Amino acid sequence: MQFVDECRILLKAGKGGDGVVSWRHEKHVAEGGPDGGDGGKGGDIYVIGDYNDNSLFNIRNKKLISAEDGVNGGADKLFGKGGKDEYVHVPVGTTIYDSTGNKVIIDILQNGQVYLLCKGGKGGHGNAFFKSSKNRIPALYERGDYGQVCEVIMKIRFCADIGIIGLPNAGKSTLISNISNAKTKIGNYQFTTLTPVLGTVNYKNKSLIFEDVPGLIEGASEGKGLGFDFLKHIERCYVLIHLISLSSFDNPDIVASYKTITKELVKYHDIFKNKPIIIVGNKTDSPDCENNLKKLEKFLKKKIFTISAKEKHNTKELVEKIFIDYQKTINSLKKLEIKKITKTVKVRRKNEKDILPRDIEVKKLYDNTFEIKSNYLTYWMHKIPLNTPDNVVRFNQKIANSNAEKIAKKHGAISGDTMVINGVEFLID
Repeated sequence: MQFVDECRILLKAGKGGDGVVSWRHEKHVAEGGPDGGDGGKGGDIYVIGDYNDNSLFNIRNKKLISAEDGVNGGADKLFGKGGKDEYVHVPVGTTIYDSTGNKVIIDILQNGQVYLLCKGGKGGHGNAFFKSSKNRIPALYERGDYGQVCEVIMKIRFCADIGIIGLPNAGKSTLISNISNAKTKIGNYQFTTLTPVLGTVNYKNKSLIFEDVPGLIEGASEGKGLGFDFLKHIERCYVLIHLISLSSFDNPDIVASYKTITKELVKYHDIFKNKPIIIVGNKTDSPDCENNLKKLEKFLKKKIFTISAKEKHNTKELVEKIFIDYQKTINSLKKLEIKKITKTVKVRRKNEKDILPRDIEVKKLYDNTFEIKSNYLTYWMHKIPLNTPDNVVRFNQKIANSNAEKIAKKHGAISGDTMVINGVEFLID
């Protein structure tokens, strides 16, 4: 499957169903009252972490993901069915940003983690809802609200515990294949691994996720080769294994090869300056490995761990060391944690209509005609169809609540002039 680790997608939650105007029609009931039911709620859109997914390729091809609309209400106080929610499955390790790419909405870090991205619109009320002692036969009803629409950017950052890094042909694929359940393509050429590979490694009833990151090259932090696309995947790894081939065929200058990786890590992000890194010399089965090993240890001024991933020599011991270093890192992080005391504050949840801005913009179109722009009135004009006398009266109340006429008069309007709201004309009292 093609690997895609970033995509931009439009999400559209379902519209709420419309309420209806209906009257009881029964035998032996002379004057049936209102029985129009409410519309159903529009479907929500959730994102859910899924270990079974490892790419955003299928999501990117959809371009638009939408949830189901709510069903309109019916007679006999029949409530419309709610729209079906939509669940967008993404790989664990996906970060979701707003359309600018600057603000993080949510990090999906666990399998099964669910987050509501777009809320479906509320259903509109039918005329049965509006019955009261003052109005026993209301011809009032509402349309359902529109569902939320948002554009998001999704980026994968795999949440492996251990990252295996190194130049092409360091033997990363061989190592992860031999110590984990990962099955990778292995070949004697650069960039055999084209996508990050995850594998689970078990040790003494514990398990860690290892990640084989595609080979880095000089200039990776500046966008060269494959490394730039995948450096971000190891930002969250707790421990890194810097695997370096001891073969002179792979590394004629082993010190320069070592410096290439360390230089690219630090250039990419300061986080790698303090991240635990285990340096491992691989390919001890090569005939000329001793010379390169001495050069590297002399430069580093310390002994390094050596293995032959191909022959599985010392790989069990390496796994043991990694698990020990991982636990030390976790313990250190726990000591650095700052416990924050948060005060719980009860907040009254407001309806969308309550928090709509009441700002009104007035523009004189020509003599005696003024255009009114208002989010509040736009919302209610959609919500209240102007096709029954009762609904017209109700919308006029919304106009009065907005103070649109008073504001228009401050801009030169007088009684008898016309104000235009969303293309509909109203007389100013």
